[in-house]
Amino acid sequence: MDEEQDFAYAVRAKALGHIAETAGRQAPGVVAIRSRSAAVTDGVVHLHLAVRARYGSDLHGLALDVQQRAAEAIDAMVEPEGLDISVTIEDLAVLPAE
Repeated sequence: MDEEQDFAYAVRAKALGHIAETAGRQAPGVVAIRSRSAAVTDGVVHLHLAVRARYGSDLHGLALDVQQRAAEAIDAMVEPEGLDISVTIEDLAVLPAE
């Protein structure tokens, strides 16, 4: 295939959700991603991640970190026309002291 030739490809919403979830789980203080949703409208990727966080974490900072990690991963892999990511702290986990 000629490198100058244009070609089309699609990334399904399910795959975008997996990318965002995997990236978001890497944020310190995230215990789990409880649920996720993804959709693409006119080239804009819309994602929602519901997080279970460690009790005592800076929840505002944690949500921003999850959002940033998900955005960076999606941008690097897909390069969407636009990106809208929302994060909800859905639950807290009290974990035993280490």
